[in-house]
Amino acid sequence: MEKAIATVIITVASIAAIMTVLNALMPAVSRSNAAIVASADSVDSRISTSLDIIHATGANGSPTVEAWAKNVGGIAISPIERVDVFFGPPDNFIRIPYGNGGCAAPCWSYTIENDTAWSPTATLHITVTNSGNLTTGSTYYLKVVAPNGIADARFFTV
Repeated sequence: MEKAIATVIITVASIAAIMTVLNALMPAVSRSNAAIVASADSVDSRISTSLDIIHATGANGSPTVEAWAKNVGGIAISPIERVDVFFGPPDNFIRIPYGNGGCAAPCWSYTIENDTAWSPTATLHITVTNSGNLTTGSTYYLKVVAPNGIADARFFTV
């Protein structure tokens, strides 16, 4: 009889110990799983995003640069307002803040051509308003960076 009671006590103690360990480990496993899912989503977003600056131009004496960037990836790029635009001479370019239409130089604004969002195959028309005028024969650098870090850059000469 004592053996049976001892066996029951050991069994109950073992079950309690197992439950304690599971209760301690399950939140950690759940957090790890959430981190893995978030990381996979981030990698998927980066793999599916691609953009290509197809043309950039400006005129002598003008502070305005016109550029067109095509979404050649598999997903829409958004929010466009969080895109980073860098512009300037190759040895002295700066990050240009987004200006939401009418803005004080330097700033950039955009329109979407051939779509209503910057979806795959859509083209983003970027207008950079520089704080100085462009000069004939000068080379300039333009870089467009999507919110998830995917980028393209182009040098062009006025």
